[in-house]
Amino acid sequence: MPLDFEPQKPQPLMLGDKAHYTLTSYDPVSIEVEVPFTTEEDVDLALDSMLARMGGTRDNLSDPAWVSEHFQGTSDVAELRRAVRSQVEDMAAQMAESQKVNRAVAALAKRLQQAVPAMHLARYRQGVQMSFEQQLASEGMTIDDFLLRSGASRAELDTMFDHQAKAAAEQDAALDAYAHQKKLSVTEEEFGRLLGVPSSDMEEMIGQARAAGQYADLRDAALHAKAAQSVVAECACTYRHESEAEARIRIAHYKRLREQYERGAEAGGKGTGFTLV
Repeated sequence: MPLDFEPQKPQPLMLGDKAHYTLTSYDPVSIEVEVPFTTEEDVDLALDSMLARMGGTRDNLSDPAWVSEHFQGTSDVAELRRAVRSQVEDMAAQMAESQKVNRAVAALAKRLQQAVPAMHLARYRQGVQMSFEQQLASEGMTIDDFLLRSGASRAELDTMFDHQAKAAAEQDAALDAYAHQKKLSVTEEEFGRLLGVPSSDMEEMIGQARAAGQYADLRDAALHAKAAQSVVAECACTYRHESEAEARIRIAHYKRLREQYERGAEAGGKGTGFTLV
């Protein structure tokens, strides 16, 4: 039997187009998040990015007056590096916290007792591909452009879409089951906060959703967000700190991706920030 064998799960109870799911347990999930180790290279990369946005270079840092003018509150390079390091460390802590939602919901999805129906997976698959195409379009690219510049095959891209759609569908299904068990509900007044939409825009979005027959989807998205918040609030979370050696590997990987991006920009006039995962 293959090590990656996954037993086939039963289909959920269907009432109309609505699937009803259950979990093996509704107890708090246990997760681990990684806190990045801040190296001098991390500081260098952050500082170079800041300088590029200002139209400066490392040479400008030898001029205390330029440093003081462009980096308020600092008077020399040593003080500037300490300030940048502090910012990078704060961002690392925020990144660790941001991992909680994805990891907690992914852990919850492993408890799903039913399989997501094929017709629902197809809808998620369409959404994943549409979102990817919109991201490419914002960079002036098509999928064919992406495949040409990245060196990926269409089969690899389709596999990525399939995996992302399955994961998203299973996570939403698990959140459905959790929300039902915990008797969670949402009101329209909560939609904006839960979905991260300004209240000034939420009323129009609700109206558009009603007109398009997608109000139930909007409500479910808000309910899933509320359920995810509850799952994270209850979870048992431990933190693992990245080692310096692991940080060096991470930075080397980032530099390879950046070089690949720059080569793509030189070859095609535009680079692509997308990679297959």
